[in-house]
Amino acid sequence: MADRTLVAYERADGYDAHYAHDRPDPDQLTPATPFGGPTDRDLDRLQARLDPLGIDLTDAGDRTAVSPLPESTGLTWREVVAGLDYQTYTWCYRIDREWTVEQYLVCHLGLGARGGKERDPVGDGVILPVADHEREYAHGWFEGTKAATADMVGCGVFGEERAREYMDGRVRSFAGERDCYPRVGAV
Repeated sequence: MADRTLVAYERADGYDAHYAHDRPDPDQLTPATPFGGPTDRDLDRLQARLDPLGIDLTDAGDRTAVSPLPESTGLTWREVVAGLDYQTYTWCYRIDREWTVEQYLVCHLGLGARGGKERDPVGDGVILPVADHEREYAHGWFEGTKAATADMVGCGVFGEERAREYMDGRVRSFAGERDCYPRVGAV
């Protein structure tokens, strides 16, 4: 399964939001390779399966990890967060004008896929800042927290709105002193 990533590049007039099908390597997002350079991960796996058939994919073109065509432009950071489809994306990268990459785990608070009400996934969550060394752990931790919370809703321990508040609180607790978005009290 792909780790779809929204990559938000800071520009003079706001942020440009770009799509990446697989989580790009943040170290490859530089002024020299702003879109991460060529991507081989999916092609390598596919090529390995096609080798026995004698099919060669080496002329796949110059694809980059991040689509060079923006999904939207001139957004504030608040608009990026508010417009994020929390069900579609797993990661969100915020890249400032000095090419510092902040990585966020996209935490979708909706429980529709787990027996709750279906909700519009746009803006329906919180993004959790994560360091390189905690990416995989944070992802598994959140999915476990969400699964246990969905079970509690299913058993009638608390309602769905209270479950959403609980998950939001757990994410913010995990973050500690780091800023999650949207910020508490943001309109």
